[in-house]
Amino acid sequence: MLLSWKIFKKSVLIVLDNLKEAFRVSGAIFVAAVFASSALNVFLTGDLTIGAPDIQAVTNTNGQDQLVALNFSSQKITALMGGNLIFFIAMSWIAIAWHRFILIEESTNHIFPIWNNSRIIKYSIKTIAIVTSVIFLLIIPFSMINIFINSLGLVLILPAVNILLFISFYYLFFRAGLVLPSIALDETMSIKQSFFETKAMSKDIWGLAVIVIVMILGIGVISGILAPNNIIGVLVTSLFQWIVVMVSASLMTTLYGHIIERRPIL
Repeated sequence: MLLSWKIFKKSVLIVLDNLKEAFRVSGAIFVAAVFASSALNVFLTGDLTIGAPDIQAVTNTNGQDQLVALNFSSQKITALMGGNLIFFIAMSWIAIAWHRFILIEESTNHIFPIWNNSRIIKYSIKTIAIVTSVIFLLIIPFSMINIFINSLGLVLILPAVNILLFISFYYLFFRAGLVLPSIALDETMSIKQSFFETKAMSKDIWGLAVIVIVMILGIGVISGILAPNNIIGVLVTSLFQWIVVMVSASLMTTLYGHIIERRPIL
């Protein structure tokens, strides 16, 4: 667990020690992504933000209760999906630029970092492949666990099971994720190779996944308290999203540098 904390601490310090460069790499992209997704929301729904749908139990024609999302139109769904796509591409662009800055000190004075079609397409596709594969590996066992717990009436422990699910997700993502910095550096690495390279640090990566979940939960709680449903809320939420994105990109960079390039964790 000590090494897990050192990796996390170093990743945070990478951002803090290079704050000017972090804003240069990500600032313009992030602002553009927030503006574009907010504009899409306003254009399609008339609202600046897309809140969570109201969930209500209704009885269907068979007399069974089922949960239905209320006040969630096709326009809101389209806006939500479009906004997520905008952010996904923007975050891939930021992550690639950040990997390259930390690992090979690539920098530029331009407002936006270098756009490379090949890298961004490969990075985005590989990210989707990793996330999809991890979800596929976890969905069956955790679904069975949830069914078993519900059958025993132990509903109170479901939140703990869900937290374990997210920890497992990040563990597998970190094990497979060395592929992503390698794409940023135009190197070749398979997901299988990434698992092989991270095998010796499996226990430390479990600890790292726990730390990341604690960070995300903490940021989520604080963001929920401080972010009203207006322009101020958008700015506050965007700031916390930026923190998560930059720390996450730094974590993958630190792992790659330590495991593949044998850089020390000080």
